[in-house]
Amino acid sequence: MHRPLLLRGARQLLTLRGTPGPRRGTGCLDLGIITDGSILIRDGRIVCVGQSRRIDNLAEARNAIVHEVNGAVVMPGFVDASACIPDNALQSRRLFELALAHGTTAMAGRASYSVLRGLAADLPPFLALDTVINVANGFDPAQITRAVRRKLASALRVELQAHSRADLHYFHSLEVPIRAHAANTHNPDWVALAVAYGAAVAEVEAPLNRAQLALFADSPIAAVLTPAAAPAARALIDADATVALGSGFGSPGTATCSMQAASLFAARDGGLDLAEAITLSTINAAYALGVSGDCGSLEAGKRADLLVLHLSNYKDLPQFSGVNVVSKIFRAGNLVA
Repeated sequence: MHRPLLLRGARQLLTLRGTPGPRRGTGCLDLGIITDGSILIRDGRIVCVGQSRRIDNLAEARNAIVHEVNGAVVMPGFVDASACIPDNALQSRRLFELALAHGTTAMAGRASYSVLRGLAADLPPFLALDTVINVANGFDPAQITRAVRRKLASALRVELQAHSRADLHYFHSLEVPIRAHAANTHNPDWVALAVAYGAAVAEVEAPLNRAQLALFADSPIAAVLTPAAAPAARALIDADATVALGSGFGSPGTATCSMQAASLFAARDGGLDLAEAITLSTINAAYALGVSGDCGSLEAGKRADLLVLHLSNYKDLPQFSGVNVVSKIFRAGNLVA
């Protein structure tokens, strides 16, 4: 067994911990901040989170390797709920490298079957990648089945209105999460269809009407937005819907490989408090990907994916727009950048 690791003395420790489940409504404002906080890590998992004076008194902490993070902000790694993986292998590796460098430790990356098959032998070493296969019109069922059985894809991205009822029943038979999207976002029925067919996620690209907001609020489905769709975020949060944020890399509009930038864009263009944008980019995005048991918040038992920022107060982040404020990145308790 390796010696435990102690990150000690964070000026602000953004834990994002709380009651089980994604944050909704005013709960998105609560970052679970601990002032002068420390984290004890063993074998890549968080053992304890709390104020430094309490953690220092633990017997296990006395034998720990200590990283002093005095005066810094420490937070969970960003979770990117929506990115498009480039077809080019060199470009995809560059995406993963840049996303990690800017603090993304988990990502939902969508691509075609051929891209995912090529990626299987070259997965990013320090980034938890949730692979999503695009299911186009005229899809090959055998190919989709192979992708799921070989674990090349952990979710299906489906335009529900473009497929027959038999197709939708087939997708459900694969027993993997469905991410619904709509090319015609003005069709009011697309959200109802996503809810009716048990989609785990609906990718929102435009503001929603009152009936659609009510559907999100009354269901477990997560609304995933990219910065280009940020104007839809305020109404969704106010309706107590589950909302998550993705970078939108590879998509039209305001897309980026940096979840720092995506959070700032969402706050600016969506009328969000910065705390809400961070919540959408961490714990809520982890719930949207189905990985909240491992990441998205700093809590005992979770994987130690966390960031040390060149900031003493998270509220200063907007002053550094366009600047990478990540100082250190820990993935499963290992310093990787």
